[in-house]
Amino acid sequence: MVLAFATVAMAAGGSSGTAPAFPPSLDSYGDGHMDSIPGILANRIRQEPFNLIATLIFIGAIVHTFLTGRFMVIAHRWHHDHAERIKKGMAPRESVHHGAELFHFLGEVEAVFGIWAAALVGALVLYFDWPTAKSYVIHGVNFTEAMFVVVIMTLAATRPILRLSERLMWKVAGLLGGSLTAWWWAILTIGPLLGAFITEPAAMTIAAMLLGEKIYALSPSKKFKYATLGLLFVNVSVGGTLTSYAAPPVLMVSGPWNWNTVFMFSHFGWKAIIGVLLANLIYFLLFRSELKALQAPFAMERLKDEIQQRYLKRQDVEAQFDACASEFENRYKIVEQFSSQLDDARQALNQRLEREALVDLKQKGIDPETARTAFRERNQEIQLRRMRRDLPGLLPPEERPPFIDPDWDHRDDPIPVWVTVVHLAFMGWTILNAHDPAFFIPGILFFLGFAQVSAPYQNRINLKPALLVGFFLGGLVIHGGLQGWWIEPVLSNLSKVPLMLGATILTAFNDNAAITFLSTLVPDFSDAMKYSVVAGAVAGGGLTVIANAPNPAGLSILKPYFDDEVSPGGIFLAAAIPTVVMWLLFLFL
Repeated sequence: MVLAFATVAMAAGGSSGTAPAFPPSLDSYGDGHMDSIPGILANRIRQEPFNLIATLIFIGAIVHTFLTGRFMVIAHRWHHDHAERIKKGMAPRESVHHGAELFHFLGEVEAVFGIWAAALVGALVLYFDWPTAKSYVIHGVNFTEAMFVVVIMTLAATRPILRLSERLMWKVAGLLGGSLTAWWWAILTIGPLLGAFITEPAAMTIAAMLLGEKIYALSPSKKFKYATLGLLFVNVSVGGTLTSYAAPPVLMVSGPWNWNTVFMFSHFGWKAIIGVLLANLIYFLLFRSELKALQAPFAMERLKDEIQQRYLKRQDVEAQFDACASEFENRYKIVEQFSSQLDDARQALNQRLEREALVDLKQKGIDPETARTAFRERNQEIQLRRMRRDLPGLLPPEERPPFIDPDWDHRDDPIPVWVTVVHLAFMGWTILNAHDPAFFIPGILFFLGFAQVSAPYQNRINLKPALLVGFFLGGLVIHGGLQGWWIEPVLSNLSKVPLMLGATILTAFNDNAAITFLSTLVPDFSDAMKYSVVAGAVAGGGLTVIANAPNPAGLSILKPYFDDEVSPGGIFLAAAIPTVVMWLLFLFL
C-alpha cells in the first residue's frame, strides 16, 4: 500500500505521452513455431520482463489468501487483550487497537486481491509510467462482471426474493419429508440448478443465506460446515451449465464458439444434474449421523416458527407488553423519579464546573450568565447521549432514540404479492442487461428507492457483503488480465485429458472465467479441446474462493458461522470429492 501511494504521488509529475500497448497481445510474441512450454515462457519474459513481476505479485496474493486465517487469529488475540485493558481502566473506553484492526483487514479474504491490485498498479507506474497503468486499468480490464455480482447479490438477498425461494425449497423439502435432511438436499440441489436461470451469483446468494438460516444456525461440527460449503461451491459452479448465459465461464465462450442453451444442456447440463445428485448422496452418507443429530434442534426451531406464525403473533405480544409497561409507569412513576434524580445530579455537576471554570472564563471576557447557560446545555447533551445508549427506556418517549430491532429480518409479517413481483422485475431487468452496466446500475438505484418506499416489507439492505465481493472480483480481474502470457501456452500445448486436468488445476489459482476466455484466443482449437477446457474449468470451480466468481458471495454470507476464519485449505479438501465426481462424469459420460 505504501508503494502504491508513493507511485501515485510520483505519477503526478510523470510522463504525459501516449501509453504503450500493454499488455502485449499474445500474437506479438511471435512464438507460434515453438513447441516447448518453458521455451515459450522464457521468450515472453525476455520480451516483456514485467510479465514475471505481475505473476510474482499474483502469487503473493494467492499466498496471502492462505494466510488470512492466521491474520484473523492475531487480530482476535490483540482485540481481546485490548478489551481487557479497557476493563482495567488502562485504555480509553472507546479506543481500538490499531494493529488488531489492520490485521483484521488483512484477514478479510474479500480484501486480499484488492490490496495486491494496488501493489500491482504501483509496480506498473514504477516500471512504466502513470499513463500505462491508467490505460491498463481503464481500457484493459473489464469490471462488468464485478459490478453485476454486486447488483444481483444485493437483489437476491432481499426479503421477498428469499421468502419466495424458501417457499420453493419448502415445497421440495415437503415432498422429501420436511426434515432437516430434506432441506439440506433441497438447498444443495435446487439452489445450484436454479443458477442456470437466475445466474450463478444470485443462486449462490440465495442458497448460502438459506443454508445459514436452516443449517449453520444449528451449530453443526466444523467438518460438516466445511463439507457443505465445498459442496455448495462445486454444485453452483456446474449448476450454471444448464444454460448458455448464467455461468461466467460459459458466458466467455458461448458467443465466440456459438454454444447456445440447447448445446450446453445436451453436452454439460444433464451431466451436471447427475453430478450434483451423486455428490450430495456421497456427502449425505458421510454425514447422515450428524444430520440425524441436528434434527431435534431443527424441529424445535420449526415448531417455534409455526407457533409464532399461527398462534403467537408478534404484534399481539407487543401490545400486551405496552399495556403492562404503561400500567407499571402509571403506578410507580419511575420515569419521573429517575428524571428528578438526574436533574439533581445535573445541577450539582453544573455548580462544581462553574466554581472551577467560571473565574478562568471571566478572565477571557466571557459573560458569566452565558457561561452558565453553555455549561447546563452541554451537560444535558452529554447525559442525554449516555442515556440514549444505556437506558433509553427511562427517557420520555420524545427523547428516546429510534429503536433498531435486532430481529427485524426474522419477523413473520406477510409480504404483499405486488412487492415480490416488483422484486422479480428488478432481478429480470438486471439479468437481461447483465452485460450493460449503463442499464443495470441505474436499475439498482431505482430499486434502492423502491426499497425505501416499501420498507415495512423489506429486510435491512446491507450493501457491505456485496461491495466486498465486488472489490474482490475487481482486484482479481486486474491481476487476471496480466496472466494470459503463461496460461495461454499451457492450454494450447496440452492434449484432451491433460487439458481438462490442467484447466481444473489452473482454475484453482485463477477465476475459471479467465481460463475459458483465454482458451477462445487459442487458434485451431478442436471441438473436443473446447469441451475439455470448459468441463475442467467448471468442475474445478469450487476448489478455492477465487476459482469461480460467485464463491466470494457465498463465503461472505457464511463466514460468520466460522467465527470469520475460513481456511482455504479446508475449502479445498471439502470440495475435492465433489470435484472428482464432476470431473469423472464430464470425462466419461
